[in-house]
Amino acid sequence: MKKTAVLLYDTCCLFELTVALEMLKMAEKPVVYFAKELKPIRTEEGMLVIADNTFEQLNVDEYDSLLITGATDAQGMVEDESSQEFVSKFYDAGTLIGAISIAPILLLKLGYLKEKPFMIGVEKSDLYEEGFTDDDMKYMIGWEESCDEVVPEKYLKTDNIITSVAFGFRQWAMAIGKELNIELYPKSFDL
Repeated sequence: MKKTAVLLYDTCCLFELTVALEMLKMAEKPVVYFAKELKPIRTEEGMLVIADNTFEQLNVDEYDSLLITGATDAQGMVEDESSQEFVSKFYDAGTLIGAISIAPILLLKLGYLKEKPFMIGVEKSDLYEEGFTDDDMKYMIGWEESCDEVVPEKYLKTDNIITSVAFGFRQWAMAIGKELNIELYPKSFDL
């Protein structure tokens, strides 16, 4: 059985991953946590976590999915070249990528969301400050539109990428499970 990789980084948010991780555990699917270095990482919730592997230890052929969670401050991860290279290996392999909250900004920066609908937990005005253009964000559903339930499913899937905002974490997890052909138990997660 192929594994799921999870990208950990400073201030990453754990609650957005909880349903996805529980679903994967119920399916007995192996999950491996990756980070730039094997040192304690302080999460958004204040917990200290340590990854299983560094980016250099990745053999992408062993994985069928990558999960990237949001964060209090994702800028360091987004601008880090080794993080970009790590994620690019999954994208280039056609692997399923789940990105939630602010995490889609990394995929946007890498050009993987160009001309694709996606959800992200910020507004266009925030992304202009980062150098993104209207063309980059043509099909973006930001925080306000997400709150207005423009996407009632609370996630968007385009090609091999599934995006959502923080409050769609349960639906996002179920969409990932469906793509991985995992038996789903939506009632376990109040869906």
